[in-house]
Amino acid sequence: MLGIIRVITLQEESSIHLHGELIERRYGLPVMSRCIQDQPQGVYDDLTEAESVPKIIELARELEASGCTAIGISCAADPALLEARAAVRIPVLGAGSCAAHMALAFSSRVGVLTILTEVPPFIRSILGDAYLGMDRPDGVTTTLDLNTPAGRAGALAGAARLVERGAEAIVLACTGFATIGLAAELEEKLGIRALDPILSLGAAAASAASLPGLVRR
Repeated sequence: MLGIIRVITLQEESSIHLHGELIERRYGLPVMSRCIQDQPQGVYDDLTEAESVPKIIELARELEASGCTAIGISCAADPALLEARAAVRIPVLGAGSCAAHMALAFSSRVGVLTILTEVPPFIRSILGDAYLGMDRPDGVTTTLDLNTPAGRAGALAGAARLVERGAEAIVLACTGFATIGLAAELEEKLGIRALDPILSLGAAAASAASLPGLVRR
């Protein structure tokens, strides 16, 4: 069982489980989804990330106690990744880290599309010399903005700019891009590899599930 931690406060069960459903559909893994409280706009700057850390740690412990054999943090900034790993005895995966590692399997010229003012540190560190640069959709400051026509158009335009700069693969550094299914559209329209953070996390979780000896640390 994979436990997914949504770093945004949602009310409807279908919305809470949306990212888990993407993983279940693609990889056949059972998923239990939970969301942190009192953060209706999610994590989008240093303050909201700091606020999320103790909440993520608490949920990680709850998911482990509920029988999950791995945990995925559904945020490309990977908030509380190290802290959660220290708090539980099961693997903890970060969506951003997984997408960055997977991008390196496809190209040494990788761009990052993010809603933040800077590339998340884990992603930047993992990409190393393969990092080509970043772009940000115009007018998008939180994950909720991506659910608008203008937000989607801005994301497409930002990805196109990265391709113009020479990117052969793009890390989608916001799980909101997974919510709107952007990766498939970018691959079709721009002819590049787009790494969906949620599906990348699912791929890593599926790999861990196939190696039971590595499930517990």
